Amino acid sequence: MPVPTEESFIDERTARRLIYALLMLGVGFRLFHFFNNRSFFIDELFLNVNLIKLNFWELATRSLEYEQKAPLGYLWAVRAFVEVLGKQEPVLRLFALLCGLGTLFMFVPVARLFLKPWGTVVAVGILALAYPAIYHSVEAKQYSTELFASVLALYLYTKFNSKTTLVALLAWGMLGGLLLWFSLSTIFILAGIGMAVCLKALIDKDRPRFFRYLIPGALWMLNFGLIYHFFVAKYKDSDWLSYFFKIKYEGFLPVRSPVAAAKWLLVKAYAFLSHPLGMLLEVDNSLNYFGFKHVLKMGWLYLPLIVIGTYFLFRANKQSFLVLAIPISLTLLASALSQYPFYQRFTLFLAPAIILLLAYGAQQLVSRYLRGQLFSCLLFFLLLAPSFANSARQVINPDTFYNREYYREAVFYVNDNFRPGDAVYVYWNMRQAYDYYRGAYGLRYTATKASYVKNQSTSQADYFKNLAPDFAAFQGKKRLWFIYDSNNRDAIGDFVDQPAWYHEKASPPGQLLDRYFTQIGKRVALYRRGYYKVALYELTTESPLVLPLPPQLGRHR
Repeated sequence: MPVPTEESFIDERTARRLIYALLMLGVGFRLFHFFNNRSFFIDELFLNVNLIKLNFWELATRSLEYEQKAPLGYLWAVRAFVEVLGKQEPVLRLFALLCGLGTLFMFVPVARLFLKPWGTVVAVGILALAYPAIYHSVEAKQYSTELFASVLALYLYTKFNSKTTLVALLAWGMLGGLLLWFSLSTIFILAGIGMAVCLKALIDKDRPRFFRYLIPGALWMLNFGLIYHFFVAKYKDSDWLSYFFKIKYEGFLPVRSPVAAAKWLLVKAYAFLSHPLGMLLEVDNSLNYFGFKHVLKMGWLYLPLIVIGTYFLFRANKQSFLVLAIPISLTLLASALSQYPFYQRFTLFLAPAIILLLAYGAQQLVSRYLRGQLFSCLLFFLLLAPSFANSARQVINPDTFYNREYYREAVFYVNDNFRPGDAVYVYWNMRQAYDYYRGAYGLRYTATKASYVKNQSTSQADYFKNLAPDFAAFQGKKRLWFIYDSNNRDAIGDFVDQPAWYHEKASPPGQLLDRYFTQIGKRVALYRRGYYKVALYELTTESPLVLPLPPQLGRHR
């Protein structure tokens, strides 16, 4: 049952054509970046090292390396592609791409339930052009699947919310339960839907309908319980991860004071416009004169529209309002309990709800206060132009694409220039890149992977002592390649900036060993892309293992 009663400023035919155009534009952006085939980002490497090594049974029963977690349905779907098509990056991104494309097309009927034609065009346009949604559609991680599952959960609501037959309710329950095996965050969406329809039945004093709605709800909770018991519970609590999101990204809603909570909510609401909605115009920081940068970003327009949409939807249709608002509230509650970080990719699944509220607010604005096609066209342009500009810029210059990294380029640079007899040393913060690209593509060289000894070392001298067994691999070699990331300071599982001596003496990462290798040899080449460096040394000794620390390093003991 459509919610809006406001007049529309475009007819159905025009709206349909605009939707098709926006969908094709969104598909084009996604396909461009898929075929551009950038290097894996660090988080992609962490997860996909597991997906190319483990079989279906192992993915279901073993803890993943690098403390990775992903829904079993996602893992098995990607592994199926690996079995058929291979281990290369496009294969591992293919399922995410299909989910991203499916999200676009399935969002259309969802938007039509809540919005008139003009509002539907706006909502579809925001989702199609949002660069975070585009990025996650070509990221070999589960977040595109989570967004798709969120949209599918809302789509199931459009199909089943008015049906009360036993067959329909069982189908709703089983299909919703299936989504949870691909996206655990969908429980927030399903819980919101279940609570909304049950509350509406109670308000209407329709007890039979209330009890019927418990059928799909029970099936959703059963699936959630099974997933939690057999899969989620096997993972140990990651205290370092909670610390990471609490300290570095302020991902948990503070409950120490109402003022702190209100400030946090305002900051997070503004940040949500950037990621995952991608609506804030990316501008040069040099333009930040008297807040001019933030004027161009236009958050001043988008946030009020969300508020307007929330208010008027509550007045117009409380069930629809609750379907969208309860999942947001539950996610914030989980954040306040430090159980779920409210941060960027982890909130992508909430994007459809926020987009619908924003588009509903825009629809109300033009129908109630800014009547006429001129104002509706102007607002349409203001809503979509920044998103289009952001995404178009990333096509024109793919190096500006979100999370652009160059692991593959660094690893393959050594592969292209390696000579038989060379030694290759991979620093601890590049091990995941070496492991993946060696397993997926095969490399001409077998590297020595640096032992991860920084946490067990109490000083710089102790650190080199613990690395001495690694250096034995260089004995008798004339050339040494050193591959490292000069930015990544903390490994998965580490508390940020610990131990203190390492971050004081060995920052930026890799420089301590670079200085050491420079003094036991001569650096004859240095390759750099982004933060990723490859240094080549001609060694001047047959046994760097037995050398004492160079004076320049030893004096820091």
